[in-house]
Order: sequence, then C-alpha cells, then structure tokens
Amino acid sequence: MVPHISGKKTWEGFFGAIVFALLCSLALFKLMPGHLPALTWTHATILGLLLGFAAVLGDLAESIIKRSTDVKDSGNLLPGIGGALDLLDSLLFTAPLLFFYLRLVIRVP
Repeated sequence: MVPHISGKKTWEGFFGAIVFALLCSLALFKLMPGHLPALTWTHATILGLLLGFAAVLGDLAESIIKRSTDVKDSGNLLPGIGGALDLLDSLLFTAPLLFFYLRLVIRVP
C-alpha cells in the first residue's frame, strides 16, 4: 500500500479493515438497541467507514514514527507483535474521531 512507510501494509488489509469496522459497527448497532438512542443505521454506517479508515491512518502514523526513529517494533511486550503502541496505534485516530462524532454530529451529551 505504502511501501516506503511500511512494506507489510496491503490494499487487501486496508479494505478488509474498513469492511470489518463497518460490519462491527452495524452488528453493535443491531445488538445494542437503545444504548445510543440517537444513533441511526446511517450514523452506524458512517461511523463504521470512518473508524475503519481512521484505524488504518493511525497504524500508518505509528509506522511513520517508527520509521523516522529507525525502530522496528515499539517494544517487546508481545513477541511477534511488538510493544504496547503497536497494539494501540489504531486508537490514535479512532478514539478522538468517535468522541467528536458522538458529541458534534449525533449530539450525545
């Protein structure tokens, strides 16, 4: 996908992440009715697509940070996976995006 940032990222993984996030978003919407009364199918679909895209961006941003500091993994917490940041990199963009979408678009207090 972006070999100069991370050679292991593929377009298949990108689209897989978006589809997976979309399916999870719609499944949670269906399985938890009434948890967020203002959430509609439309909002659940938009959130799934946005969060899937943001997760990939967070992963790429963390890869850029690692590449710029010549670090392969951000730690050795879990062999083969890397450090804690490698596990949480997708949250770098998804958590703030979800917060602001809920507060500003759906108007959840």
